[in-house]
Amino acid sequence: MEPRRFVMDPGPSDPSVLTRQDKHISNKIWEEGLYTLLHCRRREAVRERSGRLHARFIPYLQRAGFYGIAKLGFIKMDWALITALVERWRQETHTFHLPHGEMTITLQDVEVMLGLPVDGEVLVGSTELNWSGLCLQLLGVSPPPNKLDGSRLNMKWLQDTFAVLPDDANEVTVQQYTRAYILELLGGSYFADKSGEKVHLMFLPMLEDFDAAGRYSWGSAVLAWLYRELCRATDPDSCDIAGALILVQLWAWSRFPHISPAIKSIQPIVNAVDDANANANADADADADVLKCLLMLPNHCQGVLMALGKWRNAKDIKDVSTHVLEQYRSDFSRQRPDQVIWEPYTDDVLSSLPEYCRIGQEVWRSVTPLICFQIVEWHLPNRALRQFGMQQDIPQPANTDVKLHDCDLRGKVHENWRQRWRHYISIWDHRREHVVTRDKMVGLMSYHDPYMDWYRRITRRFISRRSGCYEMMTLCNMRICEMFHPEQELDPAKFMELAAEAYQLAFNALEASNELHRLDSVQRVNTDSDTNTHTTVPPTATRRRRPRAQRPPHPRPSACHLHPIRVVV
Repeated sequence: MEPRRFVMDPGPSDPSVLTRQDKHISNKIWEEGLYTLLHCRRREAVRERSGRLHARFIPYLQRAGFYGIAKLGFIKMDWALITALVERWRQETHTFHLPHGEMTITLQDVEVMLGLPVDGEVLVGSTELNWSGLCLQLLGVSPPPNKLDGSRLNMKWLQDTFAVLPDDANEVTVQQYTRAYILELLGGSYFADKSGEKVHLMFLPMLEDFDAAGRYSWGSAVLAWLYRELCRATDPDSCDIAGALILVQLWAWSRFPHISPAIKSIQPIVNAVDDANANANADADADADVLKCLLMLPNHCQGVLMALGKWRNAKDIKDVSTHVLEQYRSDFSRQRPDQVIWEPYTDDVLSSLPEYCRIGQEVWRSVTPLICFQIVEWHLPNRALRQFGMQQDIPQPANTDVKLHDCDLRGKVHENWRQRWRHYISIWDHRREHVVTRDKMVGLMSYHDPYMDWYRRITRRFISRRSGCYEMMTLCNMRICEMFHPEQELDPAKFMELAAEAYQLAFNALEASNELHRLDSVQRVNTDSDTNTHTTVPPTATRRRRPRAQRPPHPRPSACHLHPIRVVV
C-alpha cells in the first residue's frame, strides 16, 4: 500500500482567534517561500555621531522624563531579528505567537528598558496649530517653509540648526536646544515615521513646560506607536517598519538568550557630555554605580544591562548567528521551554535600577488602551502573565478593533482627539482598576496544560516550511513513542496496525524534511504482492551462540523507547 502523501498544516486549526490569518505575512511565507527583510527606519546613528548630549541638557531631560532614552545611545539594529519577530506578531492579540505560548512587549518593558514614564496623562492634543510660530516660540527659530510638511519638521534641518550649544548660552537657549534634542530623540526612533526624515511637531507643545512634560505617559504612547507599526508590518505588502525597534531588539535579547550575542568583555560607559562639567561627572559616577551593581547579575539579564549602555560598549561579541532571517525562523521554531526567560526582571534586578525605571509598576499589568493622538492600541498583559511570574490561563477574547488600526492623521487635521477617544481615555484614567493578577507560576508549564492544548489549536504553529520541519519530526517521534510504550501488551493484529502507522509517520517526517529521496534505493512497497495480503511479523529464529564471559551489567536505560515492545501471540 502506497503511503499517503503528507500535507503539513501550519494552523490555526481553530480560526476563532486569528481571524485575519489570510491577510497575514505568514500566509505568503508559507505559500510562496517569501524571504524579505523589513527596512528598519531610524536616524539614531546621526544623532549619536554628533555627540550632542550636552551636560546642561540633563536636568531638563530628567524633569521631562527622557533621561533614560537619552542615555541608551545607539545600538546596531538586527533587521533579520526584527523581521522574524514581526512574522510572529498578531494584530488580533497584540502578542508574538511563539512555540510555548504568547509573549508581548508590555509597559513593564518600556519603563525598565527605556526608562520612560508609563503612569501618567495620555498624549492627546491639537494637530491644528501655527507650526512655524510654535517653533519660533519654543525653539527660538522658525524653519523655512520648505522644511515644514504640514505638522512634520525636517530632521536634517533640526540637527544642523541645533548642532552645537553656544558656550555662553543662557537658560532660555539651553531649554530651546533641549527641546530640539528631545524632538530628535522622538523623531529619530520612538515616534519615527516611514520616511525617517521628519518629526511630528504635535509633540512640541507638550515640551513647553518640562515639569508638565514629565507628567505625561510617554512610555504608553511609545508602546502604542510600536504596536501600530508591528501590526502594519504584518501586511504582506509592507517593506518598512519604524517606531521603538530598539525596544523590540532588547526585549528579544533579554528573553531569548539562545539568539542573543554573547559578550566576553565590557568597557566602562563613557558619557557623551563634557566631563569637565560637574553634572557630567556626577552622571558618570551614577552610571558606574548602576553598572557595577548590574554586572553582578546572571547572564540572562543581559537585556537590562543593554538598556543602560552595556551593548553600546561591548567588546568581543560572538557565539551566535545574527542577521540571518531563516536562522531566526528556525531558532524560534525549535525553541525549547528552558530557552525562554519569562522573567528577566527579578526583584533583585528591579531594586538595583534607578527609580525612574520602576516607578510605574502599579500599572504594568493593566489591561488598558494605549493612546497617542490618532493611535489607540490595546495593552493585553493578561495574555502573557508568565512574564510577570503568574500562571497563564486561557485568556478572554481580545477586541483589537480593525477600525482602530485603520485610523491615521491623513485628512484629520481638525480632529479633536480628546473628544474622539473619550471612551478609551476614561478607561486609561481608571487603569488601576484593570490590573490583572493570578496565582504564582511554579516551574515550566506542561506540554499538555489546558492552556497549551488550546494554544496549539488557535495559533499559527509554523512560519516557513523549512522552520516547521523540526516540529513535524518531533511530533512524529512523539506519536511513535506513544504507540509503542514498553508497558503495553500488543496482539499481532494491533502491532501490525501500529507498525503501519509508524511507517506512515516516518514517511511523513522524511517528506517534511525534504529527505524522501533517501528511500529511492529501498523497496517501500512490494507491487507484485496481493494488495489484500497483510504482512506478518517475521518469526524469530533460534540460534546457538557461544557462551560469553561474564561482564558487569550495563546501567539500565531510562528512556522508555529503549525497551523492547512485548507482542502477545
